Amino acid sequence: MANLLKGLLGLLFFTMIWQDAAMAEKTDNFGIRYNAYVHTQGSAWSLRVNDIFVRDNSKVAYADYSPNIGMQLREGRNTLSLLFSPVTGQDEETGEYEYALHDGVEIDIAIGRNNWKGNTSERLHLLRLRYNEDKGRFESLEKTAGGEPRQLSQPHMRSSGNWRLSDYNNIIFGGGWTLDGYRLDIAFRLDDPVPPPYWQGRAVELEDTPRLRRELREAYRRIYGLIERGDGEAIFQELEPVWKRAAYMLTTEPSARAFIEEGDLGLDRYRQNRPDGAVLLPEPYWQGGPEDDEVEFMANNRLVRIRPNPILWERPPEGSEDYIAFPVAFYRTQDGKWHVGDVVNNL
Repeated sequence: MANLLKGLLGLLFFTMIWQDAAMAEKTDNFGIRYNAYVHTQGSAWSLRVNDIFVRDNSKVAYADYSPNIGMQLREGRNTLSLLFSPVTGQDEETGEYEYALHDGVEIDIAIGRNNWKGNTSERLHLLRLRYNEDKGRFESLEKTAGGEPRQLSQPHMRSSGNWRLSDYNNIIFGGGWTLDGYRLDIAFRLDDPVPPPYWQGRAVELEDTPRLRRELREAYRRIYGLIERGDGEAIFQELEPVWKRAAYMLTTEPSARAFIEEGDLGLDRYRQNRPDGAVLLPEPYWQGGPEDDEVEFMANNRLVRIRPNPILWERPPEGSEDYIAFPVAFYRTQDGKWHVGDVVNNL
């Protein structure tokens, strides 16, 4: 178990290039901030909203996170999913992680809506589960950890509280680690007019094939080449739809240009040698062929990325292993062209 914890806690959760803007404590254009409040015991997990990655957690014993989920939401029906592995140890001979549902597994998830302009807040307590080993199932607790009744209906969001548990293989973590386990899904409705992502209606469904893996690597190499040439304007044109939505949902900035140029670095952060001293790691970053990549599909197979993030800078001194990542995810259009669809954070 000690080796397991050492390995899991060693996962690389890379610093996000646009983290400061996303986490700024200020009123945003949309005026509403959404958070998921996730408390767990006995599991490593990866959280998704509408099948888009939000963050992952390697703390098996206990975890308590409240990530912003505004970029993953949509108006109407939404689904929150916890891909989790109740790790119990590691096989000394094979090195494979072992997992099993047991009495120590607990999951508590709520969603918060804070309207900064209207100075109002709402809390939707989706579920609180505790596994009962004798009964061989999860038990649903009707009160919060504070002893208050769970709330499943609010003025702008609501849920039936019904959840579904299924098996899930190959949960991918930040450092490229994978675990098998379970998927917990629960639906809720949101009445706010959240603007859809740019790729919606443009992205085709993807399938894991040798051709896709080759093309995905080339998509990363194209972005890498722009950085290597210092072509920040070309990067801006590629990412403008993503940054425009982020500016609206997360900050007070009026445009994608203002959003990415906030602070001292601006587009200069997308250079081989950044003004802050960070240096782009040389290509090729990958070891082995495309068949060895840990490919993660999201958004019902409309988005895809490689983990760990292939595009990395290292802060000085050399060998510090203090990394900055550009964690882009891609989509493909009907004409076969690849585009950046998201910058997938781990906040």
